[in-house]
Amino acid sequence: MPGRILLLDPQVTNRMMLKSQLTRDFFEVALASDAAELTQSLRFAPPDLVLLSYAAEKTAGFENIIRLTQSQKTAHIPVIFLHDGSDTSVWDAAHDCLADDVLAYTTQRWLMAARINMLIRGKEKLDSLIARQTTITQMGFAEPTAIYPPQFVRAFDLDISCALKIFDPPFAQKVSALLNRHFPMLNMIRTQITGNDPPAADVTIVDETSLGRTAAFQTICELRKRNPEKETSILYSCSTNSPNAVRSLELGAQEFIPASAGPSCFATALRRMIWQKQMSYRTERAVANHLKSALTDPLTGLYNRRYGLQYLGQHLARSKTSVTAMILDLDRFKQVNDTYGHLTGDLVLQEAAKRLLGNIRSADLLCRYGGEEFLIILRDTPLETLQEIADRLRRAICCTPFLDDRENRIAVSASIGVSTTQASGGREPMEVLEFADRALYRAKHAGRNRVIFGDQAA
Repeated sequence: MPGRILLLDPQVTNRMMLKSQLTRDFFEVALASDAAELTQSLRFAPPDLVLLSYAAEKTAGFENIIRLTQSQKTAHIPVIFLHDGSDTSVWDAAHDCLADDVLAYTTQRWLMAARINMLIRGKEKLDSLIARQTTITQMGFAEPTAIYPPQFVRAFDLDISCALKIFDPPFAQKVSALLNRHFPMLNMIRTQITGNDPPAADVTIVDETSLGRTAAFQTICELRKRNPEKETSILYSCSTNSPNAVRSLELGAQEFIPASAGPSCFATALRRMIWQKQMSYRTERAVANHLKSALTDPLTGLYNRRYGLQYLGQHLARSKTSVTAMILDLDRFKQVNDTYGHLTGDLVLQEAAKRLLGNIRSADLLCRYGGEEFLIILRDTPLETLQEIADRLRRAICCTPFLDDRENRIAVSASIGVSTTQASGGREPMEVLEFADRALYRAKHAGRNRVIFGDQAA
């Protein structure tokens, strides 16, 4: 996962060493030697993650991290403290300053890259949630402007039943005390996965040392299946050198952490996961309670054209990276309505929406554009990934027949037109959509059931 990293370290040798290492892992790295350069970089090119030298922060009285975490423009940008490993109090100081992680300069390359990728992935999801709340506000609805960290307004459940070897009563009490500073309504619970499962917790810790590798992986899979209405976020705990950490992410965990980590380390990792859940809850509640009729399509439950255009315009106006619009049209859909009736046509549209939602990323937006057309909006996605996503969406429609209420099999395919901008800088939504629509027309003319990219960037 490429991302832009801003590194602040007063020692030139440290800066050069880390830049070389991170560049090899395909990150874009900007350097700062002091607070003035840090501020300038934040103003003109906001990064996806900030690496701060703990030695520099200790000398500066943690002014840089305080400035980052207290500004609404930068509070959601993840911050990692870098240190030499000699100061054992660094985790407590990092947690108090709202840092997201602490890594030694000598951290293994794969582990540092994995931790950075996880935090950047989390930021992308937060960016999407904040953008959706901002879109709601800009459309004139009476919703508060998105604030990060969000106000803690409801009880959250943290399940430790799969990590009891670590979370004995003294350890659990220390973690709870640290988290209660920000989450006074957080409940630390113990449940069991049985045939009659209770509702999934908001966050669950799965510890490999407590369960064993096979049982831990099975638990992740079970948690991913349980109660999709309230998906649990999973923090995977394992030995520091375990190769299973990356595998846990592939199975569905959001983050991993060393089983030997102290209470402050666990509290810091959990804090950002809980804040992300809170942002998601706020966004879902706003749409569900106040804006459903105005912003969503009543048939499919997707965002509607009005919201999609506003959302696209917002990203085009401010994005410093690529923005992509895909228009997907169900081929010969009129024949479905004429042959099976409009009620069956509605069932096909509903099922198509479900399939498409299941094949896009959480940071992407899917809207019903009109009739049998759907709009997908993506940000900062490489061309090869766009091709993969578009083909996956097309196959999701055509590879499995749809069923009507009498179990009749209905074959449906889809054509997709794609338009991509580069560093948009003020492009209009309809201009981008015109190129996507032209590409869609060419896909129809070429025989349907295919993906065509616009022959000119919008």
